[in-house]
Amino acid sequence: MRTTRTALAAALAAVLLAGCGSGDDGERDGADRGPDGGRATPRLHVPPAFDGTRGWDEEPGRMPSATDAEPVVAVGGTVAHVEPSGDGYAVRVRDAATGEVRWTSTVQRLPVTDPDAPGGPGAPGLTAVRQGDRTYLALWAVGERTDGALSEEKEVVRIGVYPLDASGDSVAPLHDVQVPVNTQEGSVQARDGGAGLLLSWRSAGEHRAVVDPGTGRVTRYDDPAALIPDCDSAMCAGSAVVAVTPEGPVVGGTSGGIRVPGGWSGEDIAPEGVETGRTFVSGEQNGTLAGVRDGMFVARWRAADTADAYVWSAHDLASGRLLASTVCDDDGPDAPSEPVASPKGTRLALGAVLFDVEAGTGRCLAAEDGRPGVTVTAVTDDGTAYGTTSAGAGVVVPKGAGTPEALPGGTLVPAAALDEGALFVRRGDDGTLRLSVRRAR
Repeated sequence: MRTTRTALAAALAAVLLAGCGSGDDGERDGADRGPDGGRATPRLHVPPAFDGTRGWDEEPGRMPSATDAEPVVAVGGTVAHVEPSGDGYAVRVRDAATGEVRWTSTVQRLPVTDPDAPGGPGAPGLTAVRQGDRTYLALWAVGERTDGALSEEKEVVRIGVYPLDASGDSVAPLHDVQVPVNTQEGSVQARDGGAGLLLSWRSAGEHRAVVDPGTGRVTRYDDPAALIPDCDSAMCAGSAVVAVTPEGPVVGGTSGGIRVPGGWSGEDIAPEGVETGRTFVSGEQNGTLAGVRDGMFVARWRAADTADAYVWSAHDLASGRLLASTVCDDDGPDAPSEPVASPKGTRLALGAVLFDVEAGTGRCLAAEDGRPGVTVTAVTDDGTAYGTTSAGAGVVVPKGAGTPEALPGGTLVPAAALDEGALFVRRGDDGTLRLSVRRAR
């Protein structure tokens, strides 16, 4: 099974399958007031652990959709989202429990876009990056370059960086950064890279740029093979920066293998049950970084006893220290994607793999014995997980070793777990985004 969608995209797909893509879902009897004190909270069909009548709702407006850009993120006890405003977009951050607005940014104009460009016109994304003890939000979008520079890089990624702990009604970006790119071979991806926002794109090879959210400094990695002095050209061909630590970038090989030049390497941090030799007969190295979240990363390894099985593991990004591992017959995403984390960071999941990083354990939710595989979209701190099957059906995975159970038809699937509830994200047929938080029972 190969996972190709983000957790939020999977949750949205389940919503659409349930027929909840637009409109006001559910009844209004027995409902609380919304965050503005004036609207009743509609009753939603949510998993039994949540109260469908208690919480808050927000409708930011019509948002362009794109596979590589999500306009909402739950982080640090908040729900942050992008909303259209005038001739641009603003970031609005709400208290996750109450829905009250903590702060709103100034309106940012997006770069001019080509309607036929990958990802669609004017699709802004919002990404959270934690650096040390501080968390930042990055509002980013791709558009045409208008500075007249003679360059093969005809596009630009504009990024506005905001501290999550800001306050006020017109918060200006801490940094306004523009990174020239070339999208002729595909769209640009932006994600949490660890110590910075990681941009990736292809143009006659793999290209990366890291934006330091604290300083706004941009570091480009257009020749990652040069970062590994003891690698010959054949072994390092196709290498790419896949994450960044405080000590430097994590380099991944096109045929596997991960390392921080001058720091940890995959050979040193591999979990039990993994072939730790330098290369396989075919030249493939072991270890692939699958995703980064909150200073941790998930990796996939070929098992030592069979070429068809994988060992998955969670690690501390800075040191490479092993946090948890499990065997799972799931080859994971095509490219690094963002894992799902519980509110306090005690659980980490990616695709069909779920870790308890405090207990050092993991479990596999891949298809088995006629049971469909589960893509995890949200996980609570007690280990209860929610997700979808490949057909888009909603699933709850009880904590511990409980067997995955199908949710009743029409039940919304959480896009993120919160300290005292869950976030549900829906998109109407007209592109209208609707955010709903429902409290835990």
